[in-house]
Amino acid sequence: MSRLQQIEQRIDQALRTLLRASSPEQRREIIEVHRAILEEIASRVDSLPRGKRGFGYSNIQVQILAEPNRRRSYEKVFIDGAALERDIRSYLDDASVEYPANLKVQIELVEDLAPDVKAHGFDVSYSNTQTSDLSMQPTQIRLTILTGIAEQGEYLFSKQRVNIGRLSEVLDAQLRPIRRNHVALKDEASGVNASVSRSHAHIEFDAEASRFRLFDDGSAQGTTLFRDGSLVAVPKGASKGVLLLDNDEIIVGQVHIRFEYVGHAIQLV
Repeated sequence: MSRLQQIEQRIDQALRTLLRASSPEQRREIIEVHRAILEEIASRVDSLPRGKRGFGYSNIQVQILAEPNRRRSYEKVFIDGAALERDIRSYLDDASVEYPANLKVQIELVEDLAPDVKAHGFDVSYSNTQTSDLSMQPTQIRLTILTGIAEQGEYLFSKQRVNIGRLSEVLDAQLRPIRRNHVALKDEASGVNASVSRSHAHIEFDAEASRFRLFDDGSAQGTTLFRDGSLVAVPKGASKGVLLLDNDEIIVGQVHIRFEYVGHAIQLV
């Protein structure tokens, strides 16, 4: 029996004791919300060097939709004895995920949620306990062009967002600028540069994690990372991106770019 199954069996037994008159469907609904929260937490796990995995947030705030007449059931499953925090730690331990020792989970039972999350029955937000204002500022990074031809061979940035693409300026059909690329690959009809979309990818600073993430902006040939001998795919479109580690090799189309942190030290969990 997996750790998740053991957790769900314990919840079911607790609810049977608390609500002997409740229907199996009610118990199942609460268990399904619990499972969905754990799956949401798992979606925030990042790949670390040497095959390790890490969860980079020390504070988790969870709002759970609970009808007033069922509030005690939700307290039993999520709040009593720091139940959800204990289950999250067990879930991460079972998956061999590293996480902050000071991990804290705050639960609020509410009677309504925002329309975009109401159907899920819960909402989760993440943050880190900041020790100084420095961690809120983007650290300096270096991008080095390994293959392909750009306006520069090496770039230094200390900004929130860095766009990567072909051409320095992207225009719409009316020749109006809609995007400026900070790392601009030269426009070529052939060669590796031709594999790079004009709005290919971007790097963005995550203040909560005090690190940068890589995002694909719907490119034609995709974005990947080469890390410790393995490729890490970057999802296209809306996503949480992929955490960037020192000396990662960013691959946009067929162009390779080395990423380095050169500012204050970045500590991994």
